[in-house]
Amino acid sequence: MLLGRGNETKYLENCYSKDGSQLIVMYGREGVGKTSLIMDFCKGREYEYYLARACSEGQQLALMAGELGCEPTYDSVFTRITVGHCRKKILVIDEFQYMVKASDDFMKQIIRLIHDNFNNQPVMVVLCSSAFSWVENDMVTQIGEAAYEISGFLKVKELSFLDLVRRFQRFSFGDAMGVYAVLGGVPGLWRYFNSALSLKDNICRTILKKGTVMNRQVDFEIAEKLREPAVYHTILSRMAAGEDKLNELYNSTGYSRAKISVYLKNLMELEIVEKIYSVETDGHDNARKGIYRIKNHLILFWFKFVFPHLSMLEFMSEEEFYDKYIADGIRAFEAPFFKEVCREYMELLAQSSSLPVSIEGFGSWCGKVGDIDVLGISEDGKVIAGMCGWEKDFITYEDYEWLQFCVKMAKLKADYYYFFTGGDFDEKLKAEAEVKKNITLVDPSQL
Repeated sequence: MLLGRGNETKYLENCYSKDGSQLIVMYGREGVGKTSLIMDFCKGREYEYYLARACSEGQQLALMAGELGCEPTYDSVFTRITVGHCRKKILVIDEFQYMVKASDDFMKQIIRLIHDNFNNQPVMVVLCSSAFSWVENDMVTQIGEAAYEISGFLKVKELSFLDLVRRFQRFSFGDAMGVYAVLGGVPGLWRYFNSALSLKDNICRTILKKGTVMNRQVDFEIAEKLREPAVYHTILSRMAAGEDKLNELYNSTGYSRAKISVYLKNLMELEIVEKIYSVETDGHDNARKGIYRIKNHLILFWFKFVFPHLSMLEFMSEEEFYDKYIADGIRAFEAPFFKEVCREYMELLAQSSSLPVSIEGFGSWCGKVGDIDVLGISEDGKVIAGMCGWEKDFITYEDYEWLQFCVKMAKLKADYYYFFTGGDFDEKLKAEAEVKKNITLVDPSQL
């Protein structure tokens, strides 16, 4: 089974096992592993795969017929696809949005394939797309009544930090943390990194070096998908510099609040930016609201470290650029993603019933004067609060007191405290954890 895709594979298997024909829409951002997933699922089964292009309907049909070795008509294509003696044939059309946008007839023909039972052969049609924003916001309107024929939707999400650790087993925890911070859970980007090299060397050879795929990736994500890239570049560069509220962006960019709101909405639809929400507590008056952050790891890295100094990259080697503009800030850059890893760790413990109370999910609380990095509340009101200290050499007893203060500001009473470190804990906090069994200390070896 493909790494980290057990649930998705199970979903596809369940669809395949049903009687009759099915129509599945599978989507997710480019590089997330949709094609690898569907090809792994198709192993040992009869299938046809077609990658749609941005072209006219006639050209598309001619290309498909040419690959299948038949006449360029839907009847001929469908007859060719359903030739076989298996229980069910699989048809995969990748980037199907190009076919929908070029023809009002395409979805009608797909539905005819499902209902007319060509060659008495049931089919499982899987329509794949990297245009996830279009699938979620525009597809149903565009295809109309054909949407009622869709058997199911499968969104392929990014992989977890644990999946990355399994993929890069030679990396230390620190290097794995760095790779996750820079690339996120996108296996299509992971393949460009070499586990035999350091984080610095990987960044230099795959992101900073001209002409590489990831060196051009940010332009593709923005210029190819959004109009007015200059406006988006301005907003993203200010967000990467730490401006996370609408009013701050208004003051620094000169754009109107209304314009910024529209552009942020577009960025959120593409999952480049996200709006941060605190876990709901009675301390909402003490919480920060309306916080935005760049969700796409690689885009955040680019606008944090490379975009502000792009001219210098023309005159310096990649290694010199890294040492001057990235090295001192990479640890702080990793810190927010360490919090994500800690929340993932807690959710894994929850799934295995290894926590002192039953909690389904963990979030955070963003206070006006302090944050709770990891926060979970059980159905009966039990509270787990956690602090993450990636940048600190030691988490101290004073940090414990500060977390208690933040919990008070959230108007909560914590029943259990968890502390996560990239370094160590001071002796006073260790001693406190020995006495008070509701304090748990977690270091990188446990993570």
